[in-house]
Amino acid sequence: MNRISYLNGKFLPHEKCLIHIEDRGFQFADGVYEVVLFENGKLIDGDAHLERFFRSLRELKIGHDFSADELKKIQLELFSRNKMAGGTCYMQITRGKTNRIPYCPKDLKPTICATVSPRKKVSAEEFERGFLAMTHDDIRWQRCDIKTVNLLASTLMNQKAKDSGFDDVIFVRNGVITEASYANVFIVDANDVLITKPADNLILCGITRNRLLKLAQENGLKTAEKNFGIAEMMKAKEVFLTSSSLIIRPIAEIDGRKISKKIPNGKNRQIARLLNDAYSVFIS
Repeated sequence: MNRISYLNGKFLPHEKCLIHIEDRGFQFADGVYEVVLFENGKLIDGDAHLERFFRSLRELKIGHDFSADELKKIQLELFSRNKMAGGTCYMQITRGKTNRIPYCPKDLKPTICATVSPRKKVSAEEFERGFLAMTHDDIRWQRCDIKTVNLLASTLMNQKAKDSGFDDVIFVRNGVITEASYANVFIVDANDVLITKPADNLILCGITRNRLLKLAQENGLKTAEKNFGIAEMMKAKEVFLTSSSLIIRPIAEIDGRKISKKIPNGKNRQIARLLNDAYSVFIS
């Protein structure tokens, strides 16, 4: 079956979705995007994703006349046309095309495109084994709360991690853990408190992050949004990364050091397992 994607009001064969060479998303990374999970016939936390999408557009002052209902219909129609029962939808809006000038022209027509793809899941074996992470200075800009298409710093650091034998990188800024290359970071302290960095301009406030905090509280877990550093992270009982596509990735080692010793009777990663199960119920 031919893959169908969306570009500027039209559903087209994927290979025919071509964007102008002077689109500002291409030349200046002047655009924003969202990725939403689709399972069991529904967009998971779709409204929250669109709310963040519109916030990112406002922060970049990209004018548009799209409504939430219109964008949601596009997402659902893409899954239908591609005959997909599950997967992820990538949607992007840029400021549009114009001559290459180093400021933001007004009254441009924004470019909107969207694609759907199968979802890559964390396998049971990967969850049990855990992932390897390295730490690195956070070299990204000061507005990580905006989900822009400028992902070069994260991509370079992710590649450095892969080249060094790790699965991902965890960023550190002025001694504080911020987030991973494309995910939020959670730790579980000695008192079983689930901790993640407060939402500010230095992290993207993840939709799955927020959902897991709610699920944790509903399941009687204590949660805290506060800053923590490398030392506290290395002492944690659990460390895991969260994102809308991979949900939860437990971290087994950071910088070559094990996070915690295996607890007898299969109780290692207890909170990560609880939340993973709770999320599976939530999306069912």
